[in-house]
Amino acid sequence: MSFRQNLIYLPHICRKPKAEVIIEGHTSVCIKLDEQGFRDIFNQYYVALCLFADRYMEDKDASADIVQDTFAKLWQIRNDFSYLHQVKAFLYTSVRNKALNELEHSKVVSEYIQKVTEKEKEDFFHDTVIEEETYRVLTEAIDKLPDQMKAIMQLSLEGKKNTEIAEQLNVSTETVHTLKKIAYKKLRTYLKEYYYLIIFLI
Repeated sequence: MSFRQNLIYLPHICRKPKAEVIIEGHTSVCIKLDEQGFRDIFNQYYVALCLFADRYMEDKDASADIVQDTFAKLWQIRNDFSYLHQVKAFLYTSVRNKALNELEHSKVVSEYIQKVTEKEKEDFFHDTVIEEETYRVLTEAIDKLPDQMKAIMQLSLEGKKNTEIAEQLNVSTETVHTLKKIAYKKLRTYLKEYYYLIIFLI
């Protein structure tokens, strides 16, 4: 059963406004997967999991379907979880396994044999989880910035240069440069528990 079909069992969980997201510094965080708790987890991890799945699938629509199915399963077995690290492990492992199963059952098997072999390796799984978790934490921190700083940092994250950002936001290049410096200082404060991210903001 697809996630969209399962929505009838999740009354408006994924359609309500985004709840407050708390960036956790430790994995042993107790959780309660009622409707509000499930909505928080969905809003906090959906995008990162789609990006994670796409590293395997290289197909955004297929990746989104896998993540939606995984959240549907999580809702069905929600009473099995007491801690956040259990939920995260379930989500990433389930998405990985579903993606590998999809690749293995692809009609064009010969084109995927090498990909599956490489992507089954634990190193790939570990590195990809770290990469997408890093992206999730960083984007959540950027979302806390004032609107103009947030827009600048989001465009910077997309790889745009200061001149391109200035042109797109209709501000001067100097304004972009100044607001970036202020944003970096704020992000260092927000991310003080994530020392491995601060390296990129020095």
